[in-house]
Amino acid sequence: MYMMTLREKNRRRMLYETQREAMKLFLSRGFDCVPVEDIAAVVGVAGSTIYRHFKTKEGIVLWDEHDEALDVGLTGRLKSQAPLEAIRDAFVQTLAQRYQTDFDFQLARVSFIYATPALHAAAIEADFRAREDLTQALARTLSRKHKAAAQLLAGASLLALDVAMDRWQACKGECGLDTLIAAEFDRLAGLAAIH
Repeated sequence: MYMMTLREKNRRRMLYETQREAMKLFLSRGFDCVPVEDIAAVVGVAGSTIYRHFKTKEGIVLWDEHDEALDVGLTGRLKSQAPLEAIRDAFVQTLAQRYQTDFDFQLARVSFIYATPALHAAAIEADFRAREDLTQALARTLSRKHKAAAQLLAGASLLALDVAMDRWQACKGECGLDTLIAAEFDRLAGLAAIH
């Protein structure tokens, strides 16, 4: 099992704290009305430090501390499960459980992304990058016969997750994210049977 170094832990803590403080400012003043310099002043770092870690202002909101755990969980599952099942279970175990633990913040963050055009557009761009990463992970595990389906499977899986997340924020978290993810993946798996 991989153990983070002290430097990695400190970096993760800085990202976490920056995102939390930025979200307070964004929710009170609006995304467009908060310059990165104001976030930097609250956190006590230079604006250039924030850009170095998050790349863009949108990246502050889009950063998900669960991404690394998701990658590890998915890699392990792809070795022993069918791809669609492995992706579904990784999303449920990693995202749904952790979002439930951090419910109020994650619901506010996800809802803010869907409600803010610049953030929603950036999230769609991030999905394209995630699709490339997931395609590569699938291509490493799929048989030669099925490798060509890796991109389609990755895109469909991320779309199923996006639909589940949208429904979760629309129902204000009253529907369990784990249930919504499982339901969208069941719909996806059942599409071949539609007449």
